Amino acid sequence: MKKNNNKGFTFIELVLYIGILSVFMVAVTSLVGTVVSSNRKMTNRKKIQNEAGETYDTISDMIMGATDVKILGSAYVATTSAGVTSYSPVSGVFIVPDDTDTKGSGGELMSAGGIGRRTVYIEKAGGAGLTPKGPCYDIADMKSFGDVTSPSTDDTTYIIPDNSGKLYLKVDYASALQSNGDSVITTCTITYDKTEKKLYVFKTPQSDRITDASEADGTVLCKDVKDFKLQINPDEDSIAITLELEDSTTAASYKINGVVGIRNSYVLKKHTWD
Repeated sequence: MKKNNNKGFTFIELVLYIGILSVFMVAVTSLVGTVVSSNRKMTNRKKIQNEAGETYDTISDMIMGATDVKILGSAYVATTSAGVTSYSPVSGVFIVPDDTDTKGSGGELMSAGGIGRRTVYIEKAGGAGLTPKGPCYDIADMKSFGDVTSPSTDDTTYIIPDNSGKLYLKVDYASALQSNGDSVITTCTITYDKTEKKLYVFKTPQSDRITDASEADGTVLCKDVKDFKLQINPDEDSIAITLELEDSTTAASYKINGVVGIRNSYVLKKHTWD
């Protein structure tokens, strides 16, 4: 009977096998890590996609029912000199002027009699810190994005945060109906804080004031906001919204934009009678 002479692995073979196993384990670990990372990024992207969609819908629903719009930020406005119209960047409050308002040499609105600049008040949530803001400009003098179906890529049509890093969109809109059929008007201010990368929302009964809710509890509408800007088309009573979110951990991002038509007429420009 022949006896097998099994001497086992040599040291060199053992080292070689361990090396091969190590390479295999590293490859498997790397693959698993890649799959997990990819799934996490896809999950986060889906999450911010849903959040962006919900935020866009919330803002657009209010804009559609708007009866008055005021915007505090930076934009390009038209001035005319020697019959030539040009657009210049300004920061201020963009509103529909009253019948008694006049325009100064730089396009800023002057109050009745032209004795002083028109202002709009801004306050903290809860009514604290009432501050006049100006100058005010005719919202119809802002550079229109023109198209009625999609936002423009022309930078000079964007309404962006001013030097404070904030952009305010104040909308008066019909939120309900009274028993007599009249509309219940609610004032809502959307605040975009570029530094904090957050959108805030604050609603009050109808008011002429802009409300900054960035320091109030329970007012965050959306976080991880990489970009938020507006465009207007006064002739069509429409506002374009661009909203981009970016996850701070995975850098997954999602951008949504679109044009919102306002159901009411003459919300973005003064009514002129023939």
